Amino acid sequence: MDTAQRLTLAGTAVLAVAWLAWPSPERPETAAAPEAPPTVWETWDAEPADWPGQVGGRAWTPLLGLDGDTPAMLGTDEAGSLLYVAQDEDGGTAVTPVAEPGSVPGVVAAAATDERFAWIASVPDDRGRVVSQLWTAERGPDGAPGAASLLTADTGDVIASGGAYDLQFAAEGLHWLSTARSDALVTEHRSIGVDGGEVEVVGHAGAWQAAAWPWLASAGSDSLGGAQLVRTDTGAGVKVFAGADELTLCSAAWCRLVVNAEDGARIDLVRPDGTDRVTVAEGFTSAVSPDVGLIDRFEPLAERAAAAGDGTVVTLFDLEAGTDYLVASAAGRTGADDRRLWWSTGTDELLVWHVLDLTDLA
Repeated sequence: MDTAQRLTLAGTAVLAVAWLAWPSPERPETAAAPEAPPTVWETWDAEPADWPGQVGGRAWTPLLGLDGDTPAMLGTDEAGSLLYVAQDEDGGTAVTPVAEPGSVPGVVAAAATDERFAWIASVPDDRGRVVSQLWTAERGPDGAPGAASLLTADTGDVIASGGAYDLQFAAEGLHWLSTARSDALVTEHRSIGVDGGEVEVVGHAGAWQAAAWPWLASAGSDSLGGAQLVRTDTGAGVKVFAGADELTLCSAAWCRLVVNAEDGARIDLVRPDGTDRVTVAEGFTSAVSPDVGLIDRFEPLAERAAAAGDGTVVTLFDLEAGTDYLVASAAGRTGADDRRLWWSTGTDELLVWHVLDLTDLA
């Protein structure tokens, strides 16, 4: 209530008449309420696909969305098992175990084509060292997995960053990264034909992470103050320039520059050649995915905000429009693959995964 209103209610009738007779005083401008950001749902004619968080008594977390006539996803459970989760025409959901390594971390990466699945399972050996194996399974006419077969145990010490490209089908083979067992830091790009054979190993000095084929991006301390991209098929490279205090994380098409401060961080996105730089977030906001600029257009972001209670505010920055869009105001966990964004609401038996295909917005 402003000053004029308080005087009107507290004063006598005479004062009220006098107040009305005098010209209105200059009143201080009140601060405008912050404008609510536009939402994805009011901007695009799109809606997420909802999946129960427990199927057949098993709680699961999405890992990879699948294409096909049957809505389906690959996911993992707390035991590290790989699950095929599919919906039928009546809206029912069923789960089929694809791999059950029997120990954590279990399945650490997965990839899929229309014809087959592939995954890397990692478990401790008798001496406590983590050893990994690469497996495949053909997909049936309905997209469901067939029997699993071991492709190779010559995986090296697998690097799994949680990105969409930790394991990928490309150039008639499967590709992943491992750390060389040597005194010097060397990242090995490993590949094998989809039907098996010898594992090809190419070493790259330093720390690297996988981007969309055929690119690798520098990682770790090598990405502070700039980064590098290199093609695994030709060896050609790109130098990405950044400020000395900017942590630089790249995909094939975009780089994420992060500058940390006591009051949070600033996140910019820029093309590897230095063009199209834009600030996408400031404060205590973080990127949902290790991969940058999904489908060459969107950057999903998450922020723990007091207004959301214990929840997370999920937004989507549209690099084409230069605008941030609200996805969910009180989400639980979040994740993404190369083209989908997902977040949870509810807990335990009431947990639901909401999965948005970003290509529906492009």
